[in-house]
Parts: sequence; structure tokens; C-alpha cells
Amino acid sequence: MSTPTPLPARNKRSAPKFDPDFEEQLPIFFGEFEAAAKAAAIHNDPEKMKKEVLWYVDAKTMRFWRSLLTFKDDTKSWDEFKTKVLENYPDALQQTDATTVDLDKVIETYRKSGISNSKELGKYHREFSVVSNSLVKNGIISGIQAAKSYVSVFPELIQSRLDMHLQVQFPNKKKGEAYTLTQLKSSVDYLLSDASIPTSMANFRDGFYVAKDSHSIRGINATIGERTVHCVLDSGCSIVAMSNAACNTLGIAFDPEQKIPLQSTNGSTDWSRGLAKDVPFHFGDVLAFLQVQVVDSPAYNFLLGRPFEILIQANVWNFLSGDQHLSLTDPNTHKTVTILTLPRDYPQFKKGEGQERGK
Repeated sequence: MSTPTPLPARNKRSAPKFDPDFEEQLPIFFGEFEAAAKAAAIHNDPEKMKKEVLWYVDAKTMRFWRSLLTFKDDTKSWDEFKTKVLENYPDALQQTDATTVDLDKVIETYRKSGISNSKELGKYHREFSVVSNSLVKNGIISGIQAAKSYVSVFPELIQSRLDMHLQVQFPNKKKGEAYTLTQLKSSVDYLLSDASIPTSMANFRDGFYVAKDSHSIRGINATIGERTVHCVLDSGCSIVAMSNAACNTLGIAFDPEQKIPLQSTNGSTDWSRGLAKDVPFHFGDVLAFLQVQVVDSPAYNFLLGRPFEILIQANVWNFLSGDQHLSLTDPNTHKTVTILTLPRDYPQFKKGEGQERGK
């Protein structure tokens, strides 16, 4: 049989500690004391247990615990004494179910203090999750209600961008299904880090925003056949166009009889090579059949103008950070995708690639 280890002095680092300002930690304190009492071989002596535990609490707490009938009555067990103590500390009751009032308190606390970085978000997420998970488990609120409450604490700038970012980050979520709190935290964390960098946003001078000198032209990636291609977005253009180099490389047929005049910004006029009909552009689950003019040596491989925007009912969201999101709808299947646009890329297909045609 091992030699008992005396209970540690209250000022020892290994001693059980309880701060009445953090009553939710009381069960942990009792657990630590019971472990020390077992090592000291007093765990089967209720009277000694009740007396010794008082050495590890402050004077005010000691007086209160001594006043309990379960302390004074030597016939009462340690567990009976401990249960009575816990009943007087509501936040320490391990089996207490949360209420919507508890959830409102968490939300209101962080709405007032604000959440501006990952550390603050993590603290809010933990406190919110403890309460909301209990409410959802007991059928008091639904997962959708929990998600709605979770995001209500964030500023309007974050909320206005969150739905779009969630669609992009989690495209496989089923309609009517709630985002998990973990998914919400992930997206909010991204947006907080983005919104916290004013140098990436529009210029902020003397208390208000002004436009930057310039922003990059945006584009999106599409799949044609087995190739991924970069397409420049241009809502001011009346056609969809591709370079002759891209046409040759991808082996796309076109009708050389359907040429149109093209006027450049300097006023000069040239002609297109011809029209490629019903070219299939895949944007995720959205398929768009576009009529594409073949153009000699432009500064792009593919340019998506107004015919593209109208066919797929494009909705564009711009943000102060410079980000741009594009929502596309397949006109035949009615499927919708939301994608992040990218800064314009250099043409991937160069003049002379593939076999020259149409001359």
C-alpha cells in the first residue's frame, strides 16, 4: 500500500484553488480537491473532507460553507455537502440547461464590446457555442436560428459580405440547410482579417472614403473542353471575343463570313476574323453557350461582354477591399454559382500557337 501524500498547503502551486468571481470553475476545484484528498487517504472520511476543503477558499466563502446544514450535520456525506454548495452557485451547475436569455446576454456583451480580430472572435465563438448548442439540442431554437443569432453581433460591413463569401467557400451546402457555427466562424475570420487592413481598401482620408487612383481589371476562369482559360470581364463591350491564338490552340471552328468591324479606342477600324457559334463555357455548374468573335492579336485571350452578362443574368458585388463577386445563373438548368473574380491575367495563348486559319 502506497504512503499517503499530505494535502498541499494552500499557498503551494499544486494546491486546489477557487476564485468566487469565476463560479463556473467550482466543479473543477472540487475535482482537484477530491484528487488531493484521495492521495492523502482522507477521501473516505466525510467530516475531515468537509473541514479540509475550507482551507482552500477565501474567508467569506469559508463562512458561508460552514453555515450550511450539510456541513454542520456529521451524518451528511461529502457528496451531499458538495451538492448543496453547488446549488448556491448557478453558473457552476454542470447540468444546467441554457436559456435564450443566456444567449441574448452573450450577443449583447459582444455587440457592445465589438469583435475586430481572430482572438476576440474565438472567445465569442466559444461562449456562443456553449449556449446555442444546448438550446439546439433541447429543441428550443433551430440551427438556422442559431446561425442567424451568431452573425447578428457583427458590423454591417461584415454581414453584407458574409452570405456571398459563404456561398463561395461552401458551394455544396444544400438549400434550407443551416451553416454550422464552425463554417460561419471560418468566413467571418477571413472577412475580419480582410476588413482590418485599410490599405487594401478605398483610401480613407480625414474621416471618409475616397476612390483610389486605379483598380485592377477583373476576370474569371472558365473551362472550354478540357482547358481552363482566363476571361476578362468587360460590361462596356457589346460582344464576346477571343484571340485568334486561343481559337487556334483550342481548335474552335468559326464562320469567316460573319465578320464585324471593330473600332479601337484610338479611332482606327479593323475587322474580326469571323464568328464561332455556340462555344460552351463552363463556370462550375453553369454552362453558357456563347457566340464569340475571333479577333487578331488582342491584349486578351477571351473577353466577356454584354451578351455573356445577359445570358447568365450576372449579378456583381463590389467591396471596398477591391474584391468582386459574380453570381451566375444557368438559363437552361437554373443552377446558380457565385465566384470570386480575379485580377486580369496575361494571355496564356500566344500568336503563332496552333495552326493559322481563316486567312
